[in-house]
Amino acid sequence: MLCISLDACLSEHRPDSVDVATRMLGGLGLRELASRVKSLRVITQGPILGKLRVLETVDNNDVEVRYVPKLFSSFYVLRKGDRACAAFGGDLFLDAVEGSASGLLLANCGDDAVGAAELFEKLWSRSRNILDVDPYLLGRTKDWGAYRVIAELRRVEVRGEDEEDLVDKIVRGYARRIFGIDDSDEVARRFWSAIFATRDMSVKVLGDPSTGLPVTAPLIYYSVKVLRSPPDRCQDGPCLRTTAKLLERALRHAPQSKLHSAWREALRNGAKRREIERSPYLPALLLLTGKVEIGYDKSIDARIYRLRR
Repeated sequence: MLCISLDACLSEHRPDSVDVATRMLGGLGLRELASRVKSLRVITQGPILGKLRVLETVDNNDVEVRYVPKLFSSFYVLRKGDRACAAFGGDLFLDAVEGSASGLLLANCGDDAVGAAELFEKLWSRSRNILDVDPYLLGRTKDWGAYRVIAELRRVEVRGEDEEDLVDKIVRGYARRIFGIDDSDEVARRFWSAIFATRDMSVKVLGDPSTGLPVTAPLIYYSVKVLRSPPDRCQDGPCLRTTAKLLERALRHAPQSKLHSAWREALRNGAKRREIERSPYLPALLLLTGKVEIGYDKSIDARIYRLRR
């Protein structure tokens, strides 16, 4: 049978999961398709347009995106229970999923679907997660610079009990790989530029091994923003006391997402809240922006925050 668009195929077959092989990939198209199915696997040769949107979709949904060096055509394997159908033709972009782009897709639920499913599994076994691939291979699109910083930072594994020590380890050990330079002022500028570009996307920047929670770009951005009008008075002037209070205020502005819901839930748990208070990972990333000063108030055994003067 023929589908007039990918949207028509999805409406006809109503799959629970979809496997996609697409030559080019759009971040908005991936997000829209992920919202319509329970599980999604994608392989692409690139370029990927909207790389940061791709990361956001992967971080907040049951979605995995991998890279293969060469694809000769795009196809979709739509699964519902034991039944599999395949649709051939058309790269994964928003207008294809919404149905605003016409382009006939040949759909088949017989031998061609079995062959497509087998081919996808073969390609999947040879593919690599996009975060393990040099960002150059995914295409130097408009958001490439911010994507490169965040993707490389996510690959870093640093441990420490002190935020200044963590920042020192990141700058000394990984700055050239992540930022292309090891000058601390330029590192701060490039890091903040990446955070600003992703301020309204629920994208993980770094995992916090001490709490098991992901520090996201909006948490960093809005933490800095709320420090413009700190509510507390400290010995040296206006400040904001405790990491937990800083996070609660930042979360008021952060977009709704699976990642941020995990933070809200954790802050309502007393034991988890104490773990968050002790963790140096969010404080380290705030220091890395070059915009925040962090002190310590022994009377309440907690960090205090203010904008850098």
